[in-house]
Amino acid sequence: MHLRSWVVWIASIVAVALSTRNPLYLVLIMLVAQIVNVRMASANGTAVPTWWLRFGALAVPLSALFNAISVHFGDTVLLTIPGSVPLLSGIVTLEALVYGALNGLLITAVVSVFSVFNIAVPAYQLVRSTPRAFQSMGVTIGIALSFIPQTARRFKEVREAQAVRGHRVRHLRDWLPLWLPLLIGGLEQSTQLAEAMVARGFGATANRHSSLQTRTLLALGLVLILSGWLASFIVKGIAIAAIAIMAVGVLTIGTGLWLSGQAVPHTVYRPQQFTLLDGLCLVSSIIVAGLLLLPIPFIAQTTLQYYPYPALTPPLFDPTIGLLMLAWLSPLLAIRPAAQEH
Repeated sequence: MHLRSWVVWIASIVAVALSTRNPLYLVLIMLVAQIVNVRMASANGTAVPTWWLRFGALAVPLSALFNAISVHFGDTVLLTIPGSVPLLSGIVTLEALVYGALNGLLITAVVSVFSVFNIAVPAYQLVRSTPRAFQSMGVTIGIALSFIPQTARRFKEVREAQAVRGHRVRHLRDWLPLWLPLLIGGLEQSTQLAEAMVARGFGATANRHSSLQTRTLLALGLVLILSGWLASFIVKGIAIAAIAIMAVGVLTIGTGLWLSGQAVPHTVYRPQQFTLLDGLCLVSSIIVAGLLLLPIPFIAQTTLQYYPYPALTPPLFDPTIGLLMLAWLSPLLAIRPAAQEH
């Protein structure tokens, strides 16, 4: 699926997820993400990512415990921490425990959505979609992100090789035979990659897009944003004018970055085609987010809000909202096996 469709799809789900604490809807979001994950893994011939489930198994109880011992509010008291220790001493309530668990569940839902993006979008697409003004930074970030799975894979290989030699990790110093080969291998790979990029001319071209006009626009935009922000605090009754000044500043900075990017040579070997199914996924994601976030009369948006304080009550579920969330399964229509993309 096209990168733009993936970005809009993720933004739609994350925007709705951040606006709710209802566990029923959060679980539904994670279910949708996992279904798309399974379809993506099947199309790419890779394993289904389950690391976000392990993340959730750790994040939910830790968040619940932290909120329970730090927020002393609620009707159902489980125990009391004696003493006068700041932040800790006081009652521990069931409502605080549940609300902390909901925060961890929310983080897990967001992470599950980004796990789809991680498996669906290759690193080269992220680098290619970087604005021209940030081309060098985009290449650097793309390389850094690609090193993470490579390092994890190399650590597994080193650990297996040391285990064959009879090495066992019992104490802290036993980790040295694992980390040392990993560090040396990473430095060697970094050196080889740097030499290959220099041989291909990366960073050797002149910085032609850093012109006086671009620098002037960026400086002017920053001055306008700062002036509008200060004016909103100093002068009363000009909030709209201050916002307008800041908006002009943002537009000025955007123009400067656009002019800077136009001076950067840019070629695409094989442009990614935006198909009708990609457009369907993009439009459906925007419609779902709009219906769930905007005040629509026939949608019970109050069920998105769930607050367990002061007394714990069961969350409500609106079937209409549930059906709308199922529209996020639209990528299943556009995902094709890798062999069919050529």
